[in-house]
Amino acid sequence: MVKNAQELFVVDKTIRIEAPQEAIFRLLTEADQVKRWMPMVEFEARVGGKYRFVKGEWIAVGQVIEIDPPRSIAYTWDWENAPLGARTVLRFDLTKDGDGTLVHLTHTGFPDAERAKNHHEGWVYYLGRLKTVATGGNPGPDKMPGD
Repeated sequence: MVKNAQELFVVDKTIRIEAPQEAIFRLLTEADQVKRWMPMVEFEARVGGKYRFVKGEWIAVGQVIEIDPPRSIAYTWDWENAPLGARTVLRFDLTKDGDGTLVHLTHTGFPDAERAKNHHEGWVYYLGRLKTVATGGNPGPDKMPGD
């Protein structure tokens, strides 16, 4: 089967967090919890619900397209200030792993490798912040390398 070009440019990252699946799901879906590790100023965890991510001049918006507590959430993702020119979908899948949880992030639909690479770097950074918060730590100021 031949994949279309956008299927080739994907962020695909899995990490293990020493925390219960339900607690991580809350960090991904409850507005006050999401704000602890990612700059979400609005987040409605329901199909059709909207979110707004604001980091400096960067503003991402989209809507929830799937939610399956406590296993997964998916939403569209695009930048208001620099549209990607394609519909991208960010998805978090959670799987129990002993006393911890595997968090599998996929972000699909990028129009080119450069934008997929940039988002990969961003998601590695934010997954690290998620892991810190989920394990009881303080992620500190939201400053990515290069900020």
